[in-house]
Amino acid sequence: MSLFASLTTAVGGLNAQSAAIGNISDNVANAQTVGFKRIDTGFESLVTSSNANFNQPGGVLAQPVYENALSGSLVTAASSSDLAISGQGFFQVKAPPSTTAGTTTGSQFSGSNFYTRRGDFTINNQGYLVNGAGYYLEGYNVNPQTNVVNNANGSAVPIQVTQLLDNPVSTTTVNLAANLPSSSVSDLTAGYTTPAPVSVQVYDSFGNTHQASIQFNKLDPTQTSPVGNTNSWSAAITLAGSTSPVTTLQLTFGDGSAASTAAGTLASIADITSPANTAANAATIGPTTAGSASTVSIPYTIGAATQKISFNFGTYGTDTGVTQFADTQVNVSSITQNGIARGSFQNLSIDNNGNVALNYSNGQSLTYFQIPIAQFNAPDQLQRLNGSAFSSTQTSGAAQLSSPNADGAGSISSSTLEQSNVDIASEFTKLITAQNVYSANSKVITADNQLLQTVINLVQ
Repeated sequence: MSLFASLTTAVGGLNAQSAAIGNISDNVANAQTVGFKRIDTGFESLVTSSNANFNQPGGVLAQPVYENALSGSLVTAASSSDLAISGQGFFQVKAPPSTTAGTTTGSQFSGSNFYTRRGDFTINNQGYLVNGAGYYLEGYNVNPQTNVVNNANGSAVPIQVTQLLDNPVSTTTVNLAANLPSSSVSDLTAGYTTPAPVSVQVYDSFGNTHQASIQFNKLDPTQTSPVGNTNSWSAAITLAGSTSPVTTLQLTFGDGSAASTAAGTLASIADITSPANTAANAATIGPTTAGSASTVSIPYTIGAATQKISFNFGTYGTDTGVTQFADTQVNVSSITQNGIARGSFQNLSIDNNGNVALNYSNGQSLTYFQIPIAQFNAPDQLQRLNGSAFSSTQTSGAAQLSSPNADGAGSISSSTLEQSNVDIASEFTKLITAQNVYSANSKVITADNQLLQTVINLVQ
């Protein structure tokens, strides 16, 4: 009886080692597959009958041991859309959509979610982020103006880049930092040279550019209209392309006699436009107290529209913005405006928190998506699928989505890929062992055969 049992046991040993060699071959074949998770083999003994006086050979059973949670090495990749997770978790993805029957437009994704560590994503011809196995990366929508993430349950959707143009933003503020030379003669002095105007390009609501210019001139203290001052300058502001008249301001600087206004710092601004602008075109000057922002809001008519631009000359009583100190000419430190031209999509960038920002030719960078990380209580119990993907099972538990770097989830590395977690040297070592054990089991069968032949020969 034991001879036949040993034959069965040896056959089971051959089958178990065959399964082990199959897992090894699968691992070796996928040693360079992005995000592949190796399969080890666990052996379990089988017991048919066993007690203190007798043991019936039972054999062995080979069980796959999945290493889904074991990370592979991270390597640098060329594309910013190549992603890897440093730490725990998986990307949540959708299978390729099925084309809706009878339509020429688009496609419909199934309700099932899948999971992968394969992060070789690229933008396909429909703007979706798709990895090399054809799975579509999912993410939360983000409001690009407020950066608020819509991460309500079930709100992750396939990421599709459709925002290929960034609308223009009209200019509302111009900030100027410059020094006017305190030693300059006045504009009534013979041989006076008018300084070069200070200019900046601004944008209207359609994204068209207009040149805003500020012409500074030192006022003579003997003037009566406007009333001159040793430390005052006129500033004539024009906007090309506008039908509004020129606005002329008087900027007066401190001479050191007032404690609230240090010498050379801006003390006051007045509207000295002559003749005065109509109410519709009049400038609005903000508070002129020390420490307040020196702002002048001017409405400009551009076509049929009115666009208000606030010119900020710094802070009263401080050496920020426009000042009057010793110099040889009008010296501009900076002049900036907050308008934006229309932009076209250039590329995308993804940070460690999974925020997907679209970068435009106008310099804008707007976040439209956030990539969540899916975690499982028992990731090694996930069901394996083609393309280094997985589906959840009852034993793995449901996916728990969280932001990268939160609740134990890993961080996302852009321009990085996760290699297979297969160690070739280890696999060859296991292969040698499996081969020898397989041969040993075959020897048991040969020995059993010889013994059975001996028994058969007894009757001859």
